[in-house]
Amino acid sequence: MFAHLSARDVHECHQLAGACRELGAHVDAWRHHLLTSLRQFVGAQVIINSEIENFGSMNADDSKFIGVHRTGWISDDAETRWREYAQSIPVERTPEYPYLSKFSGKKMVLSRDQIWGRASWYRSHTFNEIHRECGIDDYVISICPTNIPGRCTTLWLHKGVGSQDFTQREQEIISMVHMTINTEIGTYLAAADEPALSSLTNRRLQVLDRLLAGDSEKQIAYQLEVGKAAIHDHVLAIYRHFGVSSRGELLAKFIGRARPRFDQP
Repeated sequence: MFAHLSARDVHECHQLAGACRELGAHVDAWRHHLLTSLRQFVGAQVIINSEIENFGSMNADDSKFIGVHRTGWISDDAETRWREYAQSIPVERTPEYPYLSKFSGKKMVLSRDQIWGRASWYRSHTFNEIHRECGIDDYVISICPTNIPGRCTTLWLHKGVGSQDFTQREQEIISMVHMTINTEIGTYLAAADEPALSSLTNRRLQVLDRLLAGDSEKQIAYQLEVGKAAIHDHVLAIYRHFGVSSRGELLAKFIGRARPRFDQP
């Protein structure tokens, strides 16, 4: 399955996954690291990552996009133009649909040439009027189930215009990283629909940090030089944010995850 990967490639794939795991409590941070690192690893220009429920039918009424992360566009205008184009085409009319609609919960990797054929792609309006103008060309789509029932994630990686197409080795790197990451979503890695750390205030992040370190409310108040009543209000707000009613339940949310690093995006 990974015949083109060297031992070093495999090691670096697992290193990338391990670095994501260190950021696992912070969904924005670990996905940002995944996309920026994988983009560099395989020489991609743009990467789009989505977490989706009920993907198989590709029916807008059934499929639910829970979270989308994007990086690498050559400009804001390029990203806006591509998104407007993508949103204007019914999914059933896209060349990808006959392939994506067959997703049955097993790993799937598709290349541009499998979907279009190289000659057809370079004659197409899609490439000449949209993708080329947005700075992107060759692409690979990877779809992989997670351990959360009915949920998968997708990776769409595009090479830049003028770049070499994705090699078989690069496709296998994408596949290995994707498979490794997806087995840990919901456990070591926060899922897209979990309460986000990024929506807490800086003060509540400080309080959460001390709670996870095992400090009492009295100790936190002393360390942050804030009144005990104010700290108690922050603690209750943190409980509500994570849908828990006690410190024990809060700590259980972070079992198996590295302690959050609040200097991350």
